Amino acid sequence: MRWPSIVALIVIALAAAASASRGADEGPVIDPDVRAVARGGTLRVLVELRAPLHDFAAIKRAQDEVERGLAGTGARVARRYTTAALLALEIDAAALAQLEAMPALVARVRVDKIARPNDAAPPRR
Repeated sequence: MRWPSIVALIVIALAAAASASRGADEGPVIDPDVRAVARGGTLRVLVELRAPLHDFAAIKRAQDEVERGLAGTGARVARRYTTAALLALEIDAAALAQLEAMPALVARVRVDKIARPNDAAPPRR
């Protein structure tokens, strides 16, 4: 794995930990971009789960529960992470509504922006 990928995973894990520290009764944070796009089609998102940071079994259980809760919607799993409390999903408006109805499991839903490594970096010599 390259350093930018490792750094990105660490940043995501820290963000997930910060989100998980808020009470589950507050409901998930849904980024405005997600609401706007999900109304008219599908969108790839990252779902931050409320699961202990280093409890990989709890992360898997939370991912499984979210998947079960999305049954019957237009959601599709794009990627499951084994060491981060995240799910990458392709969702529609019905799936977004279901995610919002899972405040005990879902901390945040945000657009999954696929970014390439910085191509402008000077080559190593």
